[in-house]
Amino acid sequence: MIDEENEKNSNSILKILLFLFVLFLIIYLSGKTGLYEFKTYTKTHLTNDAIKKFEHDLDEGMDVTLNDYIISKEKNYTNIVNKTGSFISNGIESIMNNGIKKTVKILKRLFYE
Repeated sequence: MIDEENEKNSNSILKILLFLFVLFLIIYLSGKTGLYEFKTYTKTHLTNDAIKKFEHDLDEGMDVTLNDYIISKEKNYTNIVNKTGSFISNGIESIMNNGIKKTVKILKRLFYE
């Protein structure tokens, strides 16, 4: 009986370690392949193009506004599923925080009073 429990625990620990190792490899390889640098380069390139267009329009005497040159590539992923998940997560966090605070108060009363 004890051997089965130890084997289950060791299997769980091995699975967790394997997951963490795979996660490490993914992060490491994305850093080595230059994914972050490529994304930064792309943003810089778009900014340089906007500056050139701005300067060209100024030279031609066109009326320029800031919104014509700012390219927002950020997407808004807010939807009902996102909001619901956030609401549930905040609720669980609140319940856990209150539970931990009450547990600490009880432990203080038991050991320090």
